[in-house]
Amino acid sequence: MKNNSKKRQTKINRFEKELQKSIRNLRKTKGLTQKQLGNMLGVDQATISNFESGKTVMSITQVYEMLLIFGSDFSSPNIAQLLGNNQAGAALVA
Repeated sequence: MKNNSKKRQTKINRFEKELQKSIRNLRKTKGLTQKQLGNMLGVDQATISNFESGKTVMSITQVYEMLLIFGSDFSSPNIAQLLGNNQAGAALVA
């Protein structure tokens, strides 16, 4: 896959979509509003809305911060699958 940019882009797009769904689902499961989650991450409500809708892509720092805030609850079997295996997904939350 190293030299197949189309295949890589497809995987990146799937990863971003799964991340968006995970953020929304976890926020709702934890009973948080977009504004409350934004306060935890140091961004405004509109930014959280944009993350969830895909208008804005989270930085790697923001993704890591979500992992620190929510721990293993932030991991997703689908994200682990996109990364190639469950061990890769586990490494995200280790």
